[in-house]
Amino acid sequence: MRLPNGFVTVDGVRAALRRLAPPPGADDALLTGPAAPATPAPVAVEGGFGARSGESRRPLDGLRVLDLGVIVVGAETGRLLADLGAEVIKVESAAFPDGSRQSFVPGPISASFAYGHRGKLSLGLDLRSLQGKELFRRLVAVSDVVLSNFKPGTLDSLGFSHAELAAINPGIVTAESSAFGPRGPWSRRMGYGPLVRASAGLTGLWAYPDRPDSWSDASTIYPDHVAARVQALAVLAALARRRRTGTGAHIESSQADSILNQMAPALAGESVSPGAVACVGNVGEGDAPRGLYPCAGDDEWMVIDVRGDADWARLTGALGRPELAADPRFATAPGRVAHRAAVDDLVSVWTAQHPPREAMTVLQEAGVAAGAMLRVVDLPDDPHLRARGFLAVQPQPQIEEPLWAEARHAHFTAVPDPVLRPGPLRFEHTLDVAGRVLGLQPAEIDALAAAGVLQLPTPPLPRQRAEGTVRPAPPQ
Repeated sequence: MRLPNGFVTVDGVRAALRRLAPPPGADDALLTGPAAPATPAPVAVEGGFGARSGESRRPLDGLRVLDLGVIVVGAETGRLLADLGAEVIKVESAAFPDGSRQSFVPGPISASFAYGHRGKLSLGLDLRSLQGKELFRRLVAVSDVVLSNFKPGTLDSLGFSHAELAAINPGIVTAESSAFGPRGPWSRRMGYGPLVRASAGLTGLWAYPDRPDSWSDASTIYPDHVAARVQALAVLAALARRRRTGTGAHIESSQADSILNQMAPALAGESVSPGAVACVGNVGEGDAPRGLYPCAGDDEWMVIDVRGDADWARLTGALGRPELAADPRFATAPGRVAHRAAVDDLVSVWTAQHPPREAMTVLQEAGVAAGAMLRVVDLPDDPHLRARGFLAVQPQPQIEEPLWAEARHAHFTAVPDPVLRPGPLRFEHTLDVAGRVLGLQPAEIDALAAAGVLQLPTPPLPRQRAEGTVRPAPPQ
């Protein structure tokens, strides 16, 4: 069968399947044989990627990231690293503003930008000028990672290919994300999530089976957030390798790859049985009821998933119709599937009498897999998310409405929760980065600002120069 083979390319090589699945027991010796040799000591990087001197330190403390990313996938990749402690410097320019800074609501920052760039620093730098290019190269010399999601070839045309940056800093990890990847006939095409998922065939599956030409796509930005997490994981893997070897990496990924790899099982089936992949609407295969059901209220819904005869018996009891468990039409999964319309009608009559959360609670307490449909506005009050501490209000002084944001993806014993910090105003930290990181003197900063090479906030913020020294480049 044919299927997508890997999400990313590392140093020009696809990180993908390399051998067949091993037979049972093939690797038992790894558990029963001699202990594996000790892992080589990590390469010492000033600041210390992964250095942990106390419980308050986060995994990426000491890591510096130059973030050229824009809109969603670009913003999210750097934000994930910033949450884990990295110093992420967003490099932006007045000539090419980040589209996510735009908003229908007047003000100095949009909620979208605040979410995607929280905890970052904003540096205004003209990368088209010779002086701007030189300053960026100096930043690369004292940084660990460069992120971008431009059209393939853009960084090369600026003089910032991986080879050129690695000549400055052999430990640098560059990660480029694009719509359709850096090679192939579509590599020069531009696009964002909704366009890519249509091109990849996913939008065509979001339709009703009886109306295959219908269109049920929406404004969701999938796969940007998924592609960003793929990119961030690849960056962490490259940094882990750098601790052993001292050498950086060049990572390439695309939104199309993220979609197609998540569709891999379906595409594999399609390769051996053409026509197998088709839109299924809201109906799950294999058993019934398995799908979406109306609830009391205005456009309220829930999902129910029966996973065998025992689930069916529990469901009929919760519906107040225990006799249906023994009904020969519904006693087995094939029978329930054959009479799916009758099953769905029975369930819908009951769900339509209850609000979704109430119905979900009744069914879950009976042992039936069920979930209420949640809109975004419902998430802060969801009991499960509240118990997990998943959401918190992100501070953003310029926005009056509370910004509920991801606060804790998982609970760790040794990793502190992300510190929710505001997203930066445009060019807010130019003075800080120029002085603290680049070691420029006030007169040099003023001259570069007058020439438009460095770009300062308008109106100007109070001039503050954080103390510190230029960080040395990672060792070769």
